[in-house]
Amino acid sequence: MKGHNLFDDQAEFVENIRAALRKGHKSILGVASPAFGKTVVAGHIISEARKKSDATAWFLVHRKNLLRQTSKSFWSAHIEHGLITSGKTRSKMPVQVGTIGSVYSRRDNLVPPSILFVDEAHLAKGNMFETVINWCRKYGAIVIGLTGTPVRLDGKALGDVFDVMVEARSTSWLIEQGRLSDYIMYSSAMSPDLDGIKKSGGDYNREQLAEVMDDGALVGDAVSHWKKYANGLRTVIYCVNVKHSKHTAMAFNEAAIPAVHVDADTTEKELKEACEGIASGKYLVITNCELIIEGFDLSSQVGEDITLECCILLRPTQSVARYLQMIFRALRKKDNPAIVLDHARCASKHGLPDDEREWSLDGKKKRKRNAEDEEPDVRIQACKHCFFIFKPGPDHCPKCNQPVDKMPPREIRQVDGELERIDVTALRKQAKQEQGAARDLVELVQLGRRRGMKNAAAWAAHVFASRAGRKATADDFAQAKRVGR
Repeated sequence: MKGHNLFDDQAEFVENIRAALRKGHKSILGVASPAFGKTVVAGHIISEARKKSDATAWFLVHRKNLLRQTSKSFWSAHIEHGLITSGKTRSKMPVQVGTIGSVYSRRDNLVPPSILFVDEAHLAKGNMFETVINWCRKYGAIVIGLTGTPVRLDGKALGDVFDVMVEARSTSWLIEQGRLSDYIMYSSAMSPDLDGIKKSGGDYNREQLAEVMDDGALVGDAVSHWKKYANGLRTVIYCVNVKHSKHTAMAFNEAAIPAVHVDADTTEKELKEACEGIASGKYLVITNCELIIEGFDLSSQVGEDITLECCILLRPTQSVARYLQMIFRALRKKDNPAIVLDHARCASKHGLPDDEREWSLDGKKKRKRNAEDEEPDVRIQACKHCFFIFKPGPDHCPKCNQPVDKMPPREIRQVDGELERIDVTALRKQAKQEQGAARDLVELVQLGRRRGMKNAAAWAAHVFASRAGRKATADDFAQAKRVGR
């Protein structure tokens, strides 16, 4: 059992998980950016555990395409394993890769492992996930959940399932170190007309949303903007439903841009052909509905180092987790920055992919809201003089120093419009300057609140302590909470 070679930050993540285990925690949520290499980390931990003991280990996923992907990763590291999934005879190997659904339905005939890894663990409050996790914990298993986005749209607390959260290095650090690709992002200055669309499960109702997004109301022309900003790049497009995805693929094909559609009902053979087609250049665009998102890795699918280079968002979402999972499919390491074409204006709702975010196991506290209490969008403003893109707030453009008009209330205009480039470098610089200008704990808490952080006090405590070259303590957190009241 060879295992994987780890980057230093992955090794650090492993050591932090081990430290949590030494403290007595039996159910740990490991949080690391999408494309960080969480499967590699799990494989390493399993390999090391097997060298030292006769421990058994399972790695469970929620989709069959992820099972195949994980199995390939384990075999490449010479980790022998069996499969727990429909259509496969159960082997007695100590290491198993399986699907949550298969384990859930067969658990009366299975013996729980010593170590349970749960992929995409932000789904852990679902009935099958939670049942399997609690069943394993009942028999003494160590549970390690892995996710890049530890938040649920329904607001349910993951702290009901996991004892403690362990976080890896930030997305911005990974980009700075070249572990992830940088990106260039273009966002529309106008919005699709989402007025009146109901919510279902916390996100937009898909049937109603599809009617809007597949009926020409989307600002701009996805095909023409792809030709302008991403011509020739391997591209994934996120659509609302199957019909919308098929129509989008048809539009690209009619423009002589080879495209293929996939969805949850796509067969293994069809998905393999589509991925190999993207890798070979047979296709330049792959459209999808709810498939190429959580955990998907093109390189693993085709068995060679091939990455997606562009992603197009044609699916508005209320979920920051879904937004990040979509974009990060194109942020795997490569020489050139990824191109993100945000026709759905998701960035205005959720911020930039590498923004600092405070995660919590506590979930969202539900409360009644008045219309004026709705959380504001993370809106983006363009200077009419130099076309610089920045977050609203300054009276003068941060680039050319010209006065800027007060941003008017958002109007829904269903007309073609140019996508505007978001100056990511300038926004990062602006954010660092704002943070540096916050001189004490009070000002840091206030800055965190202006940025819409869910736990501004905790973030402020971390930043304040790091300035002194140390980690935040319980006293730091308590003081931040006091000054933030």
